[in-house]
Amino acid sequence: MKLRLFAGPLADAVAHVARALPARPPVPVLAGILLATGEKGLTLSAFDYEIAATTSTGAEIADDGTALVSGRLLNDIAKTLPKGGEVDIELSGARLLLTCGTARFTLPTLPVDEYPALPPVPDTMLTVDADALASAVAQVAVAASTDDALPVLTGVQMVLEGQRLTLAGTDRYRFGVRELTVKPTGTLPAGKPKRKKKGADAEPDTAEEVRRAACTVLVPAKFLSDATRAMAGEHPTALGWNDGQLTLSTPGSSFGTRLLEGEFPRFRGLFPAPEDAELTLTVAVDDALAALKRVSLVASARTPVRLAVTTASDGATELRLEAGHGDDAHATDRIPCNTVGGLEGGAAIAFNPGYLADALKALATPEATVHITHQHKPALLTGRAGNLGDNDYEHLLMPIRLDG
Repeated sequence: MKLRLFAGPLADAVAHVARALPARPPVPVLAGILLATGEKGLTLSAFDYEIAATTSTGAEIADDGTALVSGRLLNDIAKTLPKGGEVDIELSGARLLLTCGTARFTLPTLPVDEYPALPPVPDTMLTVDADALASAVAQVAVAASTDDALPVLTGVQMVLEGQRLTLAGTDRYRFGVRELTVKPTGTLPAGKPKRKKKGADAEPDTAEEVRRAACTVLVPAKFLSDATRAMAGEHPTALGWNDGQLTLSTPGSSFGTRLLEGEFPRFRGLFPAPEDAELTLTVAVDDALAALKRVSLVASARTPVRLAVTTASDGATELRLEAGHGDDAHATDRIPCNTVGGLEGGAAIAFNPGYLADALKALATPEATVHITHQHKPALLTGRAGNLGDNDYEHLLMPIRLDG
């Protein structure tokens, strides 16, 4: 192997695949980045049996070859090189020589023959704007669980129905759902029929049930967040999946991961209709976040923030935020709000302050509307009035029951 390329593209390519490097590789070769020359120039890959990343960058190839070197070391080196500098890479025996200007590095190589083959890339099922996908994933992934004891809740469910892709995430205390308009390719993976019940009377799923199952996948939320953020930009992203693998691709680069297994909670019946709310209040998101940050200073992880609608001395409607009580530290703040209806007796509703802040930020709109049917039932937060079919983002938040 012998080639030359610019340091800037090399650093970008190495940083891309380095995201797939495991923190604690089970075997030494999985800590490596695989470099291979070919028609696309220089192709770099990383794989840990769960996540795979590949990218290609242009290079002047003098001699073809393949080398496997420490990924983190190569990443650290590439970041320090001058972006406009030319980098010469040459494989010499069991060493990879990297030269840029006066800087020269000699890296020991890892055994290429022990490196696992990357999984095949599934056929593309849809394309979507990369920035739009990254934004949607950020909105729903905030609600996904980080507790590995329940793996199914650490994922984002993706359901393709025609030109609509629905993304959902939950940790049982909140639920984020977002819909995107996409361009399906018409290529569907082959779904596997399942038995509806055990025993002699067991029947396979219908063709429609198989099709729906094939269009529904559960993707690790952390992977999806990292991958879509890394691939964001004004270009399309292609998504493809099969029974066990999902891959996101842009021209020259891809990220892939193993899918999660399990039954994702159904959510269609959980979201209340906005028109059924007893109280609908609208606030400026920046005002709400600032007030929430102030009163949360006296709230511990288990202390809720209470919200109640009040009337100011001039007759204006305000939202009162309150945390702490009794002999503990106590804080209140008020912000302007618009309301429709009200809770019986002016009752307060309480939320985990961190969850409420996450929901307000995820709306990504100047104003937030909170639809409350009862102080003990889940509240619906939206960025603007509308139903799920309007491509709005909706966030369902479970309140905390107050004593007394």
